[in-house]
Amino acid sequence: MIEEYGPDALTGQIAERAGLARPNVYRHFSSKEELDLAVARSAYGQLRDEVLKRLDLSGSPLDVIRAPIAAQVTWAAQHPNLYRFLISRGYQRSSRKRQAARRDLAAEMAEAGARFFPHFADNRDAAAAVVVGLGGLIDASILGWLNRPAETRKRLIERLTAHAWLIIDHHLQESGVNLDPTLPLPQPEQLGS
Repeated sequence: MIEEYGPDALTGQIAERAGLARPNVYRHFSSKEELDLAVARSAYGQLRDEVLKRLDLSGSPLDVIRAPIAAQVTWAAQHPNLYRFLISRGYQRSSRKRQAARRDLAAEMAEAGARFFPHFADNRDAAAAVVVGLGGLIDASILGWLNRPAETRKRLIERLTAHAWLIIDHHLQESGVNLDPTLPLPQPEQLGS
């Protein structure tokens, strides 16, 4: 129903689609907020799975960065109202469970960065901050694109990849790492991992 009616789909619309009387929804969920949380968890899990599937790539730094961004943009394009719902409900902030899930994803992304980029996670807090900051940049950019698609999906992905590279490259240079973003990265086994 969120996909059909947008982030503000009503409980009554959801109940009707499920073939239930509205009061019966509250036998399963104590409030609209709890229902929204269940939907957000499910949707965020789907999005997270799509992004994580794309982390085990080889290639250049740009290839490694582009793949999960492309997965997120593609998922958002396929589920625009659900993505709007996630952003509008602050899926990354609201509850402690969601905060923990977001921290876990940030940690996984930082670990992936460490697998692909030498010294990326030498300072774990700084690496996590880079990942969280990139997440905010990507979320806001995708939401803006969904609301006013002034560029193609491919162009959005390329722009976000370039911006992410600039931030990651700056972070790496602070650790003395200089990479050519177009040359293949050493494979993790070549880094001694």
